Amino acid sequence: MLIVSLMGLKKCGKTTTAEALIRELKSRGMNVCAVKFMPHSQFTIDVEGKDTFRQFSAGADMVISLSEGQVATVERAEGRTGLDDALDKVPESIDIVICEGLTAEHPRACTVVLSKSVDGLDETFRVRGRPSKIIAFAGVMANDLDPGAEIDGIPVFNVNSHDDTVRLADVVLSCR
Repeated sequence: MLIVSLMGLKKCGKTTTAEALIRELKSRGMNVCAVKFMPHSQFTIDVEGKDTFRQFSAGADMVISLSEGQVATVERAEGRTGLDDALDKVPESIDIVICEGLTAEHPRACTVVLSKSVDGLDETFRVRGRPSKIIAFAGVMANDLDPGAEIDGIPVFNVNSHDDTVRLADVVLSCR
């Protein structure tokens, strides 16, 4: 299983890049899992007063919600959760895990760094750290660069271009 980390600050194009990569990889017959990391969110799929909320509040260690076409799981976790918590849930049939918003320093991980601008890369690295295995740059900043641009010898891809999305997927798959 290959892990692709899409790392960047808010509103830099992570979700757009994730969507484009997922579509392209699925078109190639790959099984893809997406992980969205939300460190500052109080996100929950459980709504106070609903049955699953009440079951979880009563002490269930795990609640599984089933509906037409979807399965959702809520589990108790101690402290901050991370990549390993997500990977424990990923079935073996998955070929690629796209991690949005998570810097993944993992032996099977490669990173695409996203930014609103080239000048914003310094802030991104200051806030998120500089990953050891950067394979590409992308995000909003790609709109201001010429096709085929590179930063420090690393290619920049504009996922608003289908051709660039195809090339980015090729780079991602070369990490396997």
